[in-house]
Amino acid sequence: MRKSIALLSDTVAKPDLMHAVLQWFLSFLMLRATDLATSSKLFVRERFTWLPPNAPKDFATQLKGAMLNAIDLMLNSRGIGWNWGKGVYIPPFKPTSRRGPLEFLVGYVTTQVFFDFVLFAQQSWDLSPSKYPTHRYGGTIFNPDLPPLLRYGKVAAMSFICPLGLCTSFQATYYQIGFIAMTFFGQDAEQWPPIFDEPWNATSLADFWGKAWHQVFKRPFVVCGGIPGALLFGRAGGVIGAFFVSGIMHDFAVWGAGLGTELASVTFFFLMMGVGCILEGIWRVKTGVKVQGIWGRLWTAAWLFVWATFIVDAWARRGLIISKMGADGARPALYWVKVAQRWVELHGQPPV
Repeated sequence: MRKSIALLSDTVAKPDLMHAVLQWFLSFLMLRATDLATSSKLFVRERFTWLPPNAPKDFATQLKGAMLNAIDLMLNSRGIGWNWGKGVYIPPFKPTSRRGPLEFLVGYVTTQVFFDFVLFAQQSWDLSPSKYPTHRYGGTIFNPDLPPLLRYGKVAAMSFICPLGLCTSFQATYYQIGFIAMTFFGQDAEQWPPIFDEPWNATSLADFWGKAWHQVFKRPFVVCGGIPGALLFGRAGGVIGAFFVSGIMHDFAVWGAGLGTELASVTFFFLMMGVGCILEGIWRVKTGVKVQGIWGRLWTAAWLFVWATFIVDAWARRGLIISKMGADGARPALYWVKVAQRWVELHGQPPV
């Protein structure tokens, strides 16, 4: 019997996605600490500072100054203002980019509302029983009862909505943290450049993962996976090593929510992203032509969507997609559903 997602029922306990987010953050801190502990270079702040205007010359070495610098060094994941951040791509400010605390606050509210509706759309699909490991609240996105066109159309839709939800969730969180940093800690708007660079316009996998998608975890992945992989197996090994660490980190996030791990699907997706980037490199060497343009966009979308079905299905079966993000009473999408239900109760069923 197909499992239906009971969105408005508070009687069914669902996995808490915040546990996965916490595990994700702890994994990042672990990788970041490894980077700091193994680096042979001195990390130096070149722009921006926590120091007050009238700070004494030795303030940076005093406990308060050292703590402020240490916190920024650990959490400033793209190295903005630090010498080590020069190798991380930072999207440029555009006329539509939000700047300043007020714009970030507005951006947080609007993006969070949009994210909740995206999450609602994702959670509205029926999930089916699966022969693969499945959480009691989960199910597969592949419905064998549907005809092929509808079956794979549903898979494609869910494989699109899932990364859209991740993108909006990251963006909302970025606006929230940026608002707090600028409002209460005096950070400059220049320290909060765009986090994404139009991933829908990526013309290759290298462009997507190297520039268009967020680069928050790029350095830890390169340091902990890319460099060791390159030392052992050359350039291709470095690419696979970086994506392997990324896959392990995403697998740990699911494990942190108490839903187990699935290397054969979650980590496998990221390994295939590395394979795709290597294939693009081989194409460029053999043909002398860089993957780009309309054909590059089609190639990128196809490769992402084909392998995304593995990770989205794993997240669906493990219960991550239907997990709670907070109290149902605080969700705009569910409030809208209740309003619609109340309207139907008052005015009757709409004519067909």
